Amino acid sequence: MAALQKIRSSSWILILMAVGMFLFILTMVLDSNTISALTNSSRNVGEVYGKSLSAEEFSDMVNEASEVMKLRNGGTLTDEQTDMVRNQVWNDYVQYELVKHECDKLGVEVTEKEVQEALRQGSAQAFQNLPMFMGQTGRFDYTALQAFFKQVKSMKGQNLPPEAAEQINTIQKLWAYTDKQLRRELLMTKYQSLLMASVTTNPVSAKAQFDARTQSANALVAAFPYGSISDKEVKVEDSDLKAVYDRFKKLFRLDNEVRDLKFIDYVVSASPADRKAVEQQVQGIYEKLSAGEDPAAVINASKSQTRFIDLPLAAEAFPTDVRQELESMSAGSMKAPYVNDQDNTYNVVKLISKVQAPDSVAYRALSVQATEAGRADSILKALNGGAKFEDVAKKMGMRSDTTWINTAQVTADQLTPETAKFVNELYNAPLNAYKVVDVQGAKVVLQVVNRKAMKTKYVAAVVKVPINFSKATYDAAVSNMNRFLASCHDLASFEKQAPKSGYQVLNADAFSASAGLIGASGYNPGIRGSKEAVKWAFDEAKEGEVSPLYEVGEANNHLLVVALSKVYKKGYMPYDNKQVKDYLTAIVKSEKKGELAAKKWGGIKSIEAAKAKGAIVDSLNNVTFAGANVVSAVGVPEPALTAAISAAKKGTTTPLVIGTEGAYLAQILSKGSNTSEKFDVKSEMAMQQRGLLQVMGQSILGVLSQKANVVDKRYKF
Repeated sequence: MAALQKIRSSSWILILMAVGMFLFILTMVLDSNTISALTNSSRNVGEVYGKSLSAEEFSDMVNEASEVMKLRNGGTLTDEQTDMVRNQVWNDYVQYELVKHECDKLGVEVTEKEVQEALRQGSAQAFQNLPMFMGQTGRFDYTALQAFFKQVKSMKGQNLPPEAAEQINTIQKLWAYTDKQLRRELLMTKYQSLLMASVTTNPVSAKAQFDARTQSANALVAAFPYGSISDKEVKVEDSDLKAVYDRFKKLFRLDNEVRDLKFIDYVVSASPADRKAVEQQVQGIYEKLSAGEDPAAVINASKSQTRFIDLPLAAEAFPTDVRQELESMSAGSMKAPYVNDQDNTYNVVKLISKVQAPDSVAYRALSVQATEAGRADSILKALNGGAKFEDVAKKMGMRSDTTWINTAQVTADQLTPETAKFVNELYNAPLNAYKVVDVQGAKVVLQVVNRKAMKTKYVAAVVKVPINFSKATYDAAVSNMNRFLASCHDLASFEKQAPKSGYQVLNADAFSASAGLIGASGYNPGIRGSKEAVKWAFDEAKEGEVSPLYEVGEANNHLLVVALSKVYKKGYMPYDNKQVKDYLTAIVKSEKKGELAAKKWGGIKSIEAAKAKGAIVDSLNNVTFAGANVVSAVGVPEPALTAAISAAKKGTTTPLVIGTEGAYLAQILSKGSNTSEKFDVKSEMAMQQRGLLQVMGQSILGVLSQKANVVDKRYKF
């Protein structure tokens, strides 16, 4: 890198980084949607230990993380990816503030010496934010970054091309973000080390864990499912529910307010007339392609979701339905217009050609500004005259290592004609020969050194037009919804009138504002654009009220109305809440049926006697104390049965075991080791320590979060 500092012309480093960034993004190849800008505000999005995080600060944090994700993945972010970034930034912020609060009390901090050591080692996770400075060993090359910034500093005051200035600015921001993330990562690692040191184990518990994992038994089990006991035999009273509620109250803790919501999510779809109009449009495109018109002009001027690039692409680069068609088509043939219900589109496919092309290409490149074509020609002449690529690269301050590109990931929508031209060069340039090509406003001396995984690729014109609703159809749906709302004055009339008007009322019980969108639950992201409805539910609505109409959805195709059923304050969900009550009732019934089972079958001593009393006999094989063993007649794991089998000796029959969903007797047929693994006390203790730390770590963060009184107001912004 010393040669980098001796460069006389400022263009070399800038061209290197510009082309390097372009090639890196081309290599990664991801989506190309736009991240939504966040609105800055002096109001707070949340609190941890009473410390407020302003909307402006949060916006800056999200923007930083988004830019890093865009650079690492290539392209821009989808709405789902933007939401993921927002959630990750908030979760990381809360977790860091919790840990920092504890470290401050303990006097634990990250020193500059520790930061420098981390930079020297180059293995921290934070360095993944700067892939263009990762060495061939996969470790971060800090000296390369230093050399880059030194060269940039020497160019201060020079009139740089806009593209080069933008690249420099991007890397400077990336480094500032990475430096901050590195220090956070080091502090979190220190705290984790303290936790690890506080978790102890011993040879006795390690041996018990080893035996639980490696010792197994085969048993014959007689099961009396509680389903065979009528619910009429079990009386559940409020006193029973309250007693169980007190035992399990911690399960119902509410760290923030939640709401029971009722909502209608009506999705507007295309009418028969709308579908007919799309069909006619696609038929016109089909006729133009059949007549031999330019595919790029025809498709790119249409309402197709796809673009045409004259480049061979792997079958995987096309939508699934198109891929299936291509694999059975011959070059020059066409697939007539058809509907794909999976993505609600009308489609046409024209296969122009099939070729053999590589999935992986290795190349080396040196670059100069486009205006220095003579310089590029001189480099080409020197290389063809016998100069070593490594020597020329070193003299120019550029890297000489080989870069691999996985062309299997390239899709038409992610390419421009210019980038497609470059990929074509990678496909077709003679191996090991040198050639000057134009890339992103630069002259690049290219050498393709290897190609692998030759496979069939397709040049295809693909038309995929969505079957959208018309304005008339949408207006009619809005008018119908407004007429329905005119008849709804409260929650009761909302639920009563909805079925009569053809709408389905959905439930969002115990809905938290941190979910962000109406309908969000588990892996369901919720209804796009429904944030205003969440604000209404938490900031304006009173119990029993019905919201105004919200026109939402990714394609503005959802008509949303929300009604507030119940408000639950911070503290504990009450025992008479329906979900809580159902949970408690199941526990009470299970326990009372267990008591009845003990009285009814407690005197049975053998599998044969149990079978005579109506038990279902089944085999359980390879039962371990550490496993989740399920009797098929019951269908749920029974820890008590597992423990009884593990404790019993071979040839014996256990007493009646009272489980959660049934009562059991087990006859032990055999016992022994299920592995050839030898007991290693050190490795087993280390494994046990890691497992305990994982469980304890999550529990500690939960307790710290409660103590910190974390407040999440992101739904407001």
